Amino acid sequence: MAFWSNANIEPKRSHRFLFEFTLPDGLTTTQVYARNVSKPSFDIGQSEHKFLGQSYYYPSAISWSDVSATLVNSMTPDFDALMHMLLANSGYVSPDNVSTSGNSVTDGGTISKSAAVAALNGSVLIKELDGDGITIGQYKLNNAWVKSVSFGDLDYGSEELQTISLTLRYDWASYTTQPGVAAG
Repeated sequence: MAFWSNANIEPKRSHRFLFEFTLPDGLTTTQVYARNVSKPSFDIGQSEHKFLGQSYYYPSAISWSDVSATLVNSMTPDFDALMHMLLANSGYVSPDNVSTSGNSVTDGGTISKSAAVAALNGSVLIKELDGDGITIGQYKLNNAWVKSVSFGDLDYGSEELQTISLTLRYDWASYTTQPGVAAG
């Protein structure tokens, strides 16, 4: 008997999700229109130990992989402007906004981890939904920051929606099966 014929078992569907993060203008939104989002993934390193001609392997440090998302660009909120605001909130100062005084640079700055994390309030949520729109699982990307942004392409021959591609870096991911309840 196939697993989906059992009324008590419902498979998760890849098209039922919400992608949530705090926008740089301070508005928390669950209405970030994402076309796709990769779920967090990790690799566990290994240490090799040789003993009497045999190799033994032990688990080592964990490394979390980047998460990518493709967002549908909108006019309200304007994601082009918001991504530039996020960059500025991360500490970036464009060359045309830097002033010099003699041999010193004033009003200049560089991106820092604390500012980049603060620009997204330090977490990003990927919510898995059931058929009724209720959250059944949630990933939280801790200390998340935007690693890269691609504003997409413009094309007179296309009627597709404009998209923005993000790559997010984070320190670790947490998963809860219901909001506020850690998975066992």
